[in-house]
Amino acid sequence: KQPANSERALGMQVMENILTSNPDLDAVFCTNAEMAMGALQATVAAGKKIIIVGFDDDRDILNSIASGNITATIAQNPFDMGRLGIEMAVKLLEGEEIPKRIDTGTTLVTKDNVEDFIKKKESIFKN
Repeated sequence: KQPANSERALGMQVMENILTSNPDLDAVFCTNAEMAMGALQATVAAGKKIIIVGFDDDRDILNSIASGNITATIAQNPFDMGRLGIEMAVKLLEGEEIPKRIDTGTTLVTKDNVEDFIKKKESIFKN
């Protein structure tokens, strides 16, 4: 196990180590966008092309998906997380019961839907 602490540079270093010890690696899942970008840097430097899937949806990873360098990312729904968080807090303050778990969903963003995803995200946060 080699944690990359959600950092791009450390993600690159860890991915370099992984590629050295696993030269036939086909794919990697990174638990955030920064580490996915670091993994991309390491694979490019090594002259390899593998499937890279990240988590979260910052601009760098979305651009890398659009250009075909990263395969996909799993995007959370921060708008609904915030909205439902406030709604549940109000319900608690009013003495109502709330669910133990609320799933706000995720979206698998790939080259096929990245442009629409960016437009939707920009429209939500523009208003």
